[in-house]
Amino acid sequence: MFPEFLSIGLHSCLHCGSFSVWESLLCFQCERKLFEVSMNQIEFSREVKNITCLSLFRWQKDRNRILNRLSMALKGQFQGPAWNYYAERFLDEWLKQDTLAISAVFVPCPAINDAHDHAYLFAKALAKLTGIPLLNALQRVDVKEQKRMSRLERQRLLETKFVLRPNINEKFSHVYFVDDIITTGTTIQAAKEHLKKLGHVKALSLIIRE
Repeated sequence: MFPEFLSIGLHSCLHCGSFSVWESLLCFQCERKLFEVSMNQIEFSREVKNITCLSLFRWQKDRNRILNRLSMALKGQFQGPAWNYYAERFLDEWLKQDTLAISAVFVPCPAINDAHDHAYLFAKALAKLTGIPLLNALQRVDVKEQKRMSRLERQRLLETKFVLRPNINEKFSHVYFVDDIITTGTTIQAAKEHLKKLGHVKALSLIIRE
């Protein structure tokens, strides 16, 4: 009757612990609160580092406990159904404000050791919903954690954070760089330095953090 409803007893809401949990990883009440508090309707599209960024949720300090827990729960390689759900919600909002490019590609932010992590799962879900292909165009060359770097160190690593994979030379009208969270914009700026060779770059994320 409710295909998105998970079996009672197997999972619980990541915020309140209720066993009536949905594919969102939340119960109905917590999911509704998440969208009421954190939905990024006003600034779904905004400029970060001169790059157009589309984000479903807006994280604000001290207001987003549910979103904070959700962002942590979605990390890794094992939340495919949840990413499918949030990709649907993301696409609903995207189509209200823009049209999809005809010649385009989704490029996930590469993980360390090329694991199919959260960014890949988000991009894969969007690709399935839209019919736009997914392309693993980037390879990570720096594995030092950004959060431990100074601003100056981040700038120095801007050019060397990613490289284009060999034999990636096809041209597109748009290249959609996909990640779970946008914070300072350093990662999307580094990605753009390489992806702009393939087409016009936009960034897509579940969350934008201010």
